[in-house]
Amino acid sequence: MPKRTTNPAYLKARQHLLADNPPCHWCGGKATEADHLIEHDQGGTDDLDNLVPSCKPCNSKRGAIYVNNKTKQRVKARQTFFDTTTMPPTPIFPSIPKEPARTGQNQPEVTASSLIESGLPRLRTPVSGGNSYGPEIVAWAESQLQVELMPWQQLVLDDCFTHVDGRFVHRTGLVSVARQNGKTTLLEAAIGWLLTVYPQIIGKPVNILSTAHDLGLAVESFHALADILEERFGCKITRAYGRNQVNAPDGSVWKVSASTGKKHGGTWDFIFGDELWALSEAAVFGALRPSQIAVPNPLMLLFSTAGDESSRVFQQLREQGLQIIDRGTPSDLYMAEWSVPPGMDPGVAELWPLANPALGKTITLEALQSAHNAPDKVQFMRAHLNQWVSAAGSWLEPGVWAGLETTDPMPAGGVLAIETSIDDSRFVGVRCAFDGTRVHVKVEFITDTETAAWQEVERVMTDHAVTLAVTPSLEIHLPPFTNKRFTVVGYAELLKFTSLVRTMILEERVQHHGEQILAEHVNRAVLVKTVQGAVLSSQKSPGPIELTRCLVWAAAMVSKPVRNQRPLLVVGRG
Repeated sequence: MPKRTTNPAYLKARQHLLADNPPCHWCGGKATEADHLIEHDQGGTDDLDNLVPSCKPCNSKRGAIYVNNKTKQRVKARQTFFDTTTMPPTPIFPSIPKEPARTGQNQPEVTASSLIESGLPRLRTPVSGGNSYGPEIVAWAESQLQVELMPWQQLVLDDCFTHVDGRFVHRTGLVSVARQNGKTTLLEAAIGWLLTVYPQIIGKPVNILSTAHDLGLAVESFHALADILEERFGCKITRAYGRNQVNAPDGSVWKVSASTGKKHGGTWDFIFGDELWALSEAAVFGALRPSQIAVPNPLMLLFSTAGDESSRVFQQLREQGLQIIDRGTPSDLYMAEWSVPPGMDPGVAELWPLANPALGKTITLEALQSAHNAPDKVQFMRAHLNQWVSAAGSWLEPGVWAGLETTDPMPAGGVLAIETSIDDSRFVGVRCAFDGTRVHVKVEFITDTETAAWQEVERVMTDHAVTLAVTPSLEIHLPPFTNKRFTVVGYAELLKFTSLVRTMILEERVQHHGEQILAEHVNRAVLVKTVQGAVLSSQKSPGPIELTRCLVWAAAMVSKPVRNQRPLLVVGRG
């Protein structure tokens, strides 16, 4: 396998091996390289007795076969873990007791140590099969940066660079992790490999853009890589601040820029965006994505810690990722998130490793404890627990919603509440049904268009026991099939029902089926008190809560007692 190294013993052995222009050990052609019989990661050395002369095609072919076999083994081992490990929606640790499932069977426990050692994220979209360039990037980081990437970094690279016949499975990657966990090192490894090795694989140069909301943040990786690329790979470096750029000998380009809504110019095969929470819609959807529209095999990787109410792009992509997780089918969007579950107590140190996969390596428990002791708990939760939080607290106490999960089947009938997101980009439907004791909740659909939403409503309402709760903005477009089986709900009903449904939840009269996106909406919802009463606030909540609003309307309406009156006999006189 081709491997650049500055080891003097290897360079001397290589020079000696190729001194007399020997034939290729594998095909008999002209040898130009020294090929390792036993690879470095298998215990092989750079000594002469572990090297044979090889032509470049044979060396590259053997290297590709070796990397692909390693990737297959890694994918198989990782898939075996997922096939044999049932992970509850909210990870449970020995120090945090969980109420047994209502079926009478206990939920399996997953320890913090097993998650941190395996590098598994709390949230991860399904991944298609295929080969991956990830192991090659890991090897490049070891040989050129002298760093051994951590399990979580290797997992991200494996997933994001999965390909089928050279075409990437994912066009967009969204990776979210707490601060100081090694995100920058991962970026450096990926960019360095793409600039120096990947063009040889595809036979043409590539264009790479790395960006962030702040130019100083964007150039961090540039400063770390520039000297290596110049000294070892003959790249030309432009170090002028604001015009930082690397030009490789084969024509490949890596440019560093602050992200704005203005056009970046150029066409980019690879885009790396840092701190997505601070990037605007104009920057991502107006400048970055359009620059890849004509690229046949593009990849955009976006990294971030949790955002706040203003992080619109991050919110939209994360919501898409949660939908993909609940559907259980792969998509061209990949998402991996290391975070403490919403609604959990931030003071429980056993939870902290979920957001900090580098704990014990780049981060210490003492440092996290010190950060937790600081006055600003909101910033601690965002920066170090990777939680989407608001200055106000959630309407539910930590762990309440997680304790209401059930495996009981969803009853038929009930109330379907539909609503649009605050930016009108999504249409959602939540159905609540009563089993005689408790209210069951299910997300029936999330669509991008109103037409698709009405199609989903029609599907649900083929059950004639279902009635519809619709907001005034959607009432005007009610299709004929609803046949007057609807009620109009809005802010007044939300004001009336919020405290009631909260009480039902606290008294465990509500059950759900573990949907991740519903849990996110419910746990982030913020309660605001007004002179009329308490109501959930979309403006104060750190992210979308339309599913929670639908839950409140539907749960309150379906729990209303049905009064059966005896028939009244009226006798008329002749």
